[in-house]
Amino acid sequence: MNVRRWIAAAGALVLTVGCAHTGPQAAQVVRIDPGKKVIEWGWDEPNPAFMRAQAASMDSSGFDGVIFHAEPQPDGKPCNFAWECWGARRFALADFAGNIADLKAVHGSVQKLTENFLRFNVCPGGVDWFDDGAFAVVLHNAEVAGQVARAGGCRGLMFDIEMYQDPLFTYSKQPHKDSRSLAEYGAKVRERGQALMQAFSRHYPDITVLLTYGYGITGLGGDRSKAPYGLLKDLLDGLFDGAVAGATLVDAFEGAYSFRTHREFVNARETVLQTLPRQTGNPRQYRRHVRLGFGIWMDNRYGAKAWHTDDLEQNYFTPEEFEYAVFCALDVADRYVWVYTEHPKWWTNEQLPPAYREALQRVRTPRVVDDERATARLAKGGGPQRPVPEAATQPGYGDDDTFSALRATHDIVADLPRTWRFRADPEKHGHRADWQKPGPEVGEWRDLEIGKFWDEQGVRCIGQAWYRLVWDAPALTLPKGGRLVLCFGAVDELATVWVNGKKVGGHYEPPDTGWDKPFTVDVTSSFRPGQPNTIAVRVDNGALAGGIWKPVKLAAAKPGTPTAGPGK
Repeated sequence: MNVRRWIAAAGALVLTVGCAHTGPQAAQVVRIDPGKKVIEWGWDEPNPAFMRAQAASMDSSGFDGVIFHAEPQPDGKPCNFAWECWGARRFALADFAGNIADLKAVHGSVQKLTENFLRFNVCPGGVDWFDDGAFAVVLHNAEVAGQVARAGGCRGLMFDIEMYQDPLFTYSKQPHKDSRSLAEYGAKVRERGQALMQAFSRHYPDITVLLTYGYGITGLGGDRSKAPYGLLKDLLDGLFDGAVAGATLVDAFEGAYSFRTHREFVNARETVLQTLPRQTGNPRQYRRHVRLGFGIWMDNRYGAKAWHTDDLEQNYFTPEEFEYAVFCALDVADRYVWVYTEHPKWWTNEQLPPAYREALQRVRTPRVVDDERATARLAKGGGPQRPVPEAATQPGYGDDDTFSALRATHDIVADLPRTWRFRADPEKHGHRADWQKPGPEVGEWRDLEIGKFWDEQGVRCIGQAWYRLVWDAPALTLPKGGRLVLCFGAVDELATVWVNGKKVGGHYEPPDTGWDKPFTVDVTSSFRPGQPNTIAVRVDNGALAGGIWKPVKLAAAKPGTPTAGPGK
């Protein structure tokens, strides 16, 4: 999995959907329900033959299950089903005979490793949403996937919707975008999603489907025609439309990769189970079938790629922090928590310090939830400090590299001031409180520089935060048809921009591909030259080193320049 910086069972084992998890009371010992399960998924992803050979050691690892890939043999040669299932190749159930035999052997020999999920990707992805014949192959493969999972004694599928290859959820990249509207595409994608869920469950009615991402990355509330995953919202609507009685769809919430505190998980639960239902296409089905899970990225990148097997204090999660994060995730999740890794290999014991194995074995130990202790290492001046990345040392930081493309099409009018007002928004209520609108500041705002990461300025913030600037803009006269843009050198990670209370755009690219790129927003209709202007930017950050970390410029488009917009 590449875009990884950032984004259940029913009954007595789960919290009631729609009710907020309020967390433990002070000094209350929390005990993890034995029905909660920890799943492994990483670059050491096994196939069924490996699982059969290593069943005993995998069963004693501390994990309750694993995400695996099937290796069918459609023409006598094995291939990776996950990377070919959403394409032109039509697989038959007989191609998986060896895989099913191995899975049955595993299922009959283990005691703990029972929560296993077959991976199903949207790869290679080159299927036209409007091509009935081509999509019929995808639906056939989805039906076979459900059959394999059930026959092998698996709990279900891990449906990985990340666009590793073709941008099938990006409206602006669709082949018929000039002749078919976003609404037309949305209707067709939703129809396909319904058929897909029916195919998954046709032979497995009580299937569980884990979703790497839910609605949170689809551009809800904004212009989905510009959001990279805008059409995913319609596919998800269709999945819930097609969910039959007994089927479960788990928002496995990859956005929790960097969470360290109980409060972060509780906030995410409120979003997924209380806020999002009102924004889905089928709220009733959503509430009936959705469950919440969490992903934890144990070797999470911090600045540059790094994984230390000797000095564990330098890792994003120390063993103790990893243990606490998984514990909190288990407490708040409905059933499933999955641990993602790239460098360490659990099944072959490569680059895996024993302290992390021991931490996994202890994650169910009853304890008092203590976020204050968990964040002590992050407090300014408190506890061991991790290296803090500096914006000015990042590749391509200078103006010449950052704004060269802008200068080719625009005249730069002014640099915006470096000092803005800043406020963290862990409860995500800034928009409801009108922080984006002109008016007096209420609450704990502070001065903060742009052009630097916020945590190199002593701010430790994972989640949402806001920048505000009241700026006396220079007077200028635009020619007829002229346009003004604000160009942001880079914002880590996602950004939404308002000018004088009007939403003007932002950037919503996946964090690993968008956090270091410039983007523009057209402010022609909202900006007031020669007058005070209120500019507000909401930043969504899934890890540290966040914020408006490059300069911001006001520019006027040269004659003949195409319309500017988010990410342009």
